[in-house]
Amino acid sequence: MDRHKRKGAGALGRPQKNGNVSGAAARSAAARRRALAARRRRARALRRRRILALLIMGFCLILLAVGLFFGVRGILKIAGQEGEISKENALSSECEAYRPVVEKLADNYDMGEYVDLILAVMMQESSGKLVDVMQSSECKFNERYPREPNGITDTEYSLQCGIQELRDNLQQAGCSGPEDLERIKVALQAYNFGSGYLNYLSREGQTQWIEENAQAFAKYASKEKKRGEDDPYRENAGPWDYGDQYYPEHVLRYYQ
Repeated sequence: MDRHKRKGAGALGRPQKNGNVSGAAARSAAARRRALAARRRRARALRRRRILALLIMGFCLILLAVGLFFGVRGILKIAGQEGEISKENALSSECEAYRPVVEKLADNYDMGEYVDLILAVMMQESSGKLVDVMQSSECKFNERYPREPNGITDTEYSLQCGIQELRDNLQQAGCSGPEDLERIKVALQAYNFGSGYLNYLSREGQTQWIEENAQAFAKYASKEKKRGEDDPYRENAGPWDYGDQYYPEHVLRYYQ
């Protein structure tokens, strides 16, 4: 009786054991499916990230290419403009042809270090194309020819007078050398206006050239006479009917 019960109990226990095994297998299969699905999701996410990275990289390369194109184009444009400016502001061949004689005369007047400045003045005054190349007929050093525009008819004498006039103005302006541009500007304006400009600065307690004091002196020297609206000198030389009120800037274009 007891044996039958135990046997029966054993028989009833086997199906329960098989059910547990089947449940574990199902759970294991489900876990594998979930793991596989997770790997697939990670793989898809990785592919999306890679595609996104490639798109971003491609976009950046396009931007870089566009930037390089316009950057190089801009550099070439600027270089071209600078080349044009340099060409425009270069001394004419006529002025350069005078360099040997200018060097010789400059040494005679202790102006050897100012040869380039002398040539720049010549370029502004005549481009080396007039007999009175320095337009120095009206300066105090002209003792041979009429003191009127283009009164000098000897080119070398024009150079001698112009160099001495410039030297005198540089000294009065207190110029320390060819790199002292502030004093050179004062001397250049005096070359154009005459020594009265230096006296004016002294009276006003000023030591530097500025457009305002150049125009103030021109206003005084012209007795407040303005150039007409149709006067070609108004825009390039200033509003007052006396000299070139921008003369230092005009000369220094050629001073290299």
